[in-house]
Amino acid sequence: MSSITLTLELACTREEAARFAAVELFLAEVAENAEAAPPAELEAVFGARPGETILGLAGHPQPLGITCRYDQDRGVMTLAASGGKPNLAALPVLLLWLYPDKLPIAYSVHVTERPELPVWTIVGLNRIEITQHEGEVAARLQALRAACDTSRRLDLLPLRPLPRESD
Repeated sequence: MSSITLTLELACTREEAARFAAVELFLAEVAENAEAAPPAELEAVFGARPGETILGLAGHPQPLGITCRYDQDRGVMTLAASGGKPNLAALPVLLLWLYPDKLPIAYSVHVTERPELPVWTIVGLNRIEITQHEGEVAARLQALRAACDTSRRLDLLPLRPLPRESD
């Protein structure tokens, strides 16, 4: 059975890494208890109803399948696929919400059977690009950084209400 490897290292503070960990923990808690609530500090990122927003962005009930580890000595958070099936649709949108000041960010994924064919995702403030051409990634990041003279943020809210157990 194929599994997906995710490669993303992000220079950040411990507090910034804690944001992703809080989302990861909330989604794990919701999988066990549908009434679980996200930590209050996520309201600053996701607004007055962070639980609903996070669940909509993550495609609940699909698991996130991504875990984070923070290396305090290097000041780097590493995101990795857990279980070989990361939610690749949710990741770029969560990065937009959690780290708008760090964008653009690039990361790669590949199927374990074909590590020579990585797929790169570049997440910018106003676009998400996907390419198989690793050589283009650095130039695209530089171009996106040069084009970002003002800080903007996309507010991507769920378009549909979350499914209820009765649905």
